[in-house]
Amino acid sequence: MDTLATIKDVATLVGCSVATVSRAINNNGYVKAKTRLQIEEAISELNYLPNEAARTLYKRKSKMIGLLLPDISNPFFTLIARGVEDVALAHGYQVLIGNSDNNIQKAQDYLATFVSHNCTGIISTAFNDNNIEKTLNAQHIPFIFVDRINNEHSGISTDHFNGGQLQAEIVRGGKAKNVMIIHENLFIDAFNKRVQGVKDVLNQYNINYKMLAAQQLDNAEKFIKAMDEHNIDSIICSNDLIAIQVLGLVQRYHFKVPEDIQIMGYDNIPFSKMTYPQIATIDQSAYHLGEVAVSQLLGLSHYVTKKDNNQLTLTVKRRGSIRK
Repeated sequence: MDTLATIKDVATLVGCSVATVSRAINNNGYVKAKTRLQIEEAISELNYLPNEAARTLYKRKSKMIGLLLPDISNPFFTLIARGVEDVALAHGYQVLIGNSDNNIQKAQDYLATFVSHNCTGIISTAFNDNNIEKTLNAQHIPFIFVDRINNEHSGISTDHFNGGQLQAEIVRGGKAKNVMIIHENLFIDAFNKRVQGVKDVLNQYNINYKMLAAQQLDNAEKFIKAMDEHNIDSIICSNDLIAIQVLGLVQRYHFKVPEDIQIMGYDNIPFSKMTYPQIATIDQSAYHLGEVAVSQLLGLSHYVTKKDNNQLTLTVKRRGSIRK
């Protein structure tokens, strides 16, 4: 059996250091043009294939796309990933997925991995943090933000403020008098804008509301006590996962849904139709968000418009958790 060539073998054949070969392979630092050519020839001669970066040295860019997600366990982001992957595979690309857990250092590590694989481009849903954009700009890699876009770069999103308004209008139609808004991290623009949209409508109609962070649901008794104290008859949630958790809690304490408490979610994940009653929600077409993002990244005209910050259509899914 032939012994696989090593990076040291490449360096020896060229007559340079291992570090120089590494810089050339990863396109990470200065290498003389003549030396780089010699390294490429040596890699070809020795059939040295340490990783995707080496395999694509001649092309400079691979047929890979990096996708940075904040929480792959959330079905909403799984749907985005599926949309990205289906379009990418149809056009000869593979997708590398990084799950950041909303941790900036973990996100930076995944970006470094995408760069080392010479990804054609990167799609990020993970942060509003400008460090992500600065890192990508410094590497001269095309990128698209999806769902959670910032103010400095174009991306694909829905109108989260309008989505919150739609949530509030639905519960208002169910004769809401006292609403609880259960929200995710408000430092994330998408969640903050949804809450602002909800409050905009409730304030217009002088409907009382109380704010509650999603983490407070871990104390079920305290949550139920807050509902009783404020005579809550409607609950608006930042996403469907919260709405499903709330449904379980209120039913455990023998509230009837939607007669006693109506519940409104957001995202239209598949699980929202697996509860009883089914969760009313706002569909922001997660799968299509992924399709559009990768299509814009690759310049595929079928899905792409010329408008920056493309905002896709929101759809109301009125279901059994809302009073008629």
